Amino acid sequence: MKKLPLFALLVLAGRLNAQITITQTSMPAADDTIRYSSAAATGLSLNIQQKGASQSWDYSKLVANGQDIYRYAAANKTPYLLYFFNQIGLKTSDSLGAGPIMLKNIYSFYTKNATVFKQEGIGYSYQGFPLAAQNKDDDEIYQFPLKYGDSDVSTFNFRFAIPGNIFTYVQAGVRTNVVDGWGSIVTPYKTYPNVLRVKTLVNGTDSLITQFGKVPIPRRQVIYKWLSADEKIPVLEITGTETGGTFTANQIRFRDKYLGLVNPLRPRAGFVISKTSGFVTADTFGFTDRSRPFATSWNWQITPSVAVSFVGGTNAGSRNPRVVFRQEGLYNVTLVATNAFGSDDTTAPNAISIQYGLGNKGLKASSTSFYPNPSNGSVTMLRGGLLQVTDCTGKLVYTAEVVKNKAVELAHLPKGIYTFRLDGSKPEKLVLY
Repeated sequence: MKKLPLFALLVLAGRLNAQITITQTSMPAADDTIRYSSAAATGLSLNIQQKGASQSWDYSKLVANGQDIYRYAAANKTPYLLYFFNQIGLKTSDSLGAGPIMLKNIYSFYTKNATVFKQEGIGYSYQGFPLAAQNKDDDEIYQFPLKYGDSDVSTFNFRFAIPGNIFTYVQAGVRTNVVDGWGSIVTPYKTYPNVLRVKTLVNGTDSLITQFGKVPIPRRQVIYKWLSADEKIPVLEITGTETGGTFTANQIRFRDKYLGLVNPLRPRAGFVISKTSGFVTADTFGFTDRSRPFATSWNWQITPSVAVSFVGGTNAGSRNPRVVFRQEGLYNVTLVATNAFGSDDTTAPNAISIQYGLGNKGLKASSTSFYPNPSNGSVTMLRGGLLQVTDCTGKLVYTAEVVKNKAVELAHLPKGIYTFRLDGSKPEKLVLY
């Protein structure tokens, strides 16, 4: 076998261990599902100042204390396809906020191409409607190709306003990336022989704008990320602050396998209900949050939802809401409890039984056009004319010319509350049981 000269061997070895270049192919794509672990940011020597060429970083002693998954989806597979078209969506939260300002089903949307990976806005649901807030100036997270020694500076501006001008939230600032090292890294997950380290400085201001004025909050964040060409997220990401050249970590995440862990500070959803049965419109049900260790936002889902009314100034985002039911039946109750460390949900199937009865005084008021009310399906009209019957959603379910003192048979309709309108007169309620 022919031997290679010593010089050729050295050149080959240098090429095998040379730095990598990060491009758009190393960024997340639609349908990617990527697990990561979090670790405590205290009690460790992070040796964050180690940088330069051909480094060997050892973070094998990180101990995972929680896990989660990044799930990426094409924009047209999210509720926000009318706002984002070719972007990639990442669900970041089930719910955010409380009371009347409750946002649900929150996604961040990203675009990648040959020159950039950037964040373009968010999608969210407010009072059941899918909406979006798009960046005025996109946040360019990486600029490609990315290799050792590169640096870039970009600006970002994100403006988010709750419909009705309740308040406006603005994030604006400058993102600076410096690729300050390359080499190998060991994490609890695996050894990566070739990574780039990117130091990111986010220097900006978060502003809350209300009718009372503007409250600016400075935001200065330092993020160290180790990027591999083979992973779609940083193999290690350490976030914190830097003062006087001293870095203080407050969050550590790394690519990992399934460990069966959850963050101990993540809430465990739980609740109690004041009672389990009652009458249509006559009884009020109280729901009490018992989530532990704590939750900061709540999302109550009561199904079927069409006949559910939140009362007493409460809503689906209240911690302890109060509810009245407008139709008989069995109702399921679900609570999604959320805090900064994650979400949890619990469901009580067939938790509440509602029926029509003597308690429904408001529904038994005498009618000027028909009787009896409530009815088991046969209603006698006191006047003739064109009758239109709509259900509780406003859908027309029956129409006919009726004759005075003649019965109208409605037993084919499901039990519930209906609206009668005779010859365009004032609408009247009918209960079918």
